[in-house]
Amino acid sequence: MRRSRSGAVLSLAFCCDLLFSALLPAQTLAVIGGTRPEQQLAACIEHLFAADLDRLPGEDHSMTIVILERQRFLQVKDSFRAHRTKLAFSNLQTRRIYLSSDVFRDFDTTLRCIPHELGHFATQSVYENHAEIAAGRIRKRAREVCIVPATPTNSRRLSSQLKTLQPAGDEVLATPGGGR
Repeated sequence: MRRSRSGAVLSLAFCCDLLFSALLPAQTLAVIGGTRPEQQLAACIEHLFAADLDRLPGEDHSMTIVILERQRFLQVKDSFRAHRTKLAFSNLQTRRIYLSSDVFRDFDTTLRCIPHELGHFATQSVYENHAEIAAGRIRKRAREVCIVPATPTNSRRLSSQLKTLQPAGDEVLATPGGGR
């Protein structure tokens, strides 16, 4: 009797694990670098996109936004060969968006750049016009929901966390998702 009870418990635990893992979104949304207000604003916009991210094919719906001080951003964008971009670019393969701290100089610039880059992920396309179409809905919702930081951000600060950030070997060869 003990064997059948422990077998039943194991079966129940296995079924519960399958059920709960199916109900939980298979994503991790993260923001690295930047000031606290920049992180909060980027995270707010990113979380508005979470439902769209869950609808994409595949199981890994993780995404990271990396905020870099301007000079460090210029170095990273050069390593990705994203020469056309000025403030932000995406790497669809590594599921990362790289932002210059200049993106946060005003709310309009923030709402132009972050939703645009998220649009690349929504459409799974490197084409700018595809990303821009998808960005419209994200922008509208962000204007309604996300709060602008009360204190201005300093675009010249250097994030100590990201001083040593180096793209992985395969990231350098990846085609950036676009540039705003």
